Amino acid sequence: MNFKDYFTKGIHGTVQLRDNTQFSYKNQWKQLYANTVVDQWHPGEIMSADYTIVVDGGRHNKETIKAVVIAGPSNASISIVGRASLLNNIVNLDVEVTDSSLKLLASPAAGAAAGGRLIFSAIYYRTLSD
Repeated sequence: MNFKDYFTKGIHGTVQLRDNTQFSYKNQWKQLYANTVVDQWHPGEIMSADYTIVVDGGRHNKETIKAVVIAGPSNASISIVGRASLLNNIVNLDVEVTDSSLKLLASPAAGAAAGGRLIFSAIYYRTLSD
């Protein structure tokens, strides 16, 4: 089996299937403040994304979240499908669509300090066209 028969190098460090479907992405750590933009994409090109988000809130407070975002050109929804934390929830997630651009936003949860670090990975599902 030759992997080059199935995969190519995509933009921004992604890997693409030969049919040009983006399927993974990794990013750098971001500082967590109110309405931090975690990720941004165009719902006309991508219809959903499956996220794993890791938050480091300091010495003893860590959190991992598994979330799914589904979007259309004018609206989006997010579902938290799994969440694990050492102490308390550190982050709240929300999505918004403006000017045909989706933003996944993160803010410190009630009682959590701003300035924690956040990193994510995502699997994107492309909109199918006939």
